[in-house]
Amino acid sequence: MKKLNPLIMFIALLLSTATAFSQASISSGISYGSFSYDNSGTKYNGDGAVIHLDGQLSTSISFSASMSDGKFDNQVLSNNEGSITYNVYPNIGVYVMSSQTKVATVNEATTSLGFSYNIISSSLGLKAFVGSFTDDYGKFYTYGTNIDLGVAKGTSLILSYKTEDRKQKATTMDARFVYDLSSNIGLNLGYKSTETKDANGSAVVLKGNTTYAGILYRF
Repeated sequence: MKKLNPLIMFIALLLSTATAFSQASISSGISYGSFSYDNSGTKYNGDGAVIHLDGQLSTSISFSASMSDGKFDNQVLSNNEGSITYNVYPNIGVYVMSSQTKVATVNEATTSLGFSYNIISSSLGLKAFVGSFTDDYGKFYTYGTNIDLGVAKGTSLILSYKTEDRKQKATTMDARFVYDLSSNIGLNLGYKSTETKDANGSAVVLKGNTTYAGILYRF
């Protein structure tokens, strides 16, 4: 029986429960993406779609998700991530994250559980997180940071870094710039890089980047 992608289940849960929260606020973005990847020396170039979902379901529950899907000459790219945070204290939360990367022979899917530390102000949003993979808890870890900078009125710069430290060590970095065209619509520009190494950390198995541009809508 084919297993369902944990991220797909995560998104379906968000969409089905968002209306149950009166304080819910969500921003969704869809962008055109250009992909360039190198898998063990074989290069792939293609294009597709990049989707972002971010928001608050309540004062204590926040979520973030990104989905990149495209196609090369004869290969499918799928690079998806999703997380949800439940703040048990104002700055400390329980953090659940799911990610999936598929390019040619590379096919990795993980889910991790841990904690996050959050700082929120009018011009800065900072989240640092650490967790362990649920299928081998306490042995392999994932950690990283998300920074949201309000660089000027109507603009923000969102920086993300994540490392999944297990049999294949994967590092992802994402820089996204949002420029408000109106109170509900923004221009969404970004660059994301991914690098997956072997168990010894010496040889690059997968290395690539995604450049994207599109529209963000807040509702």
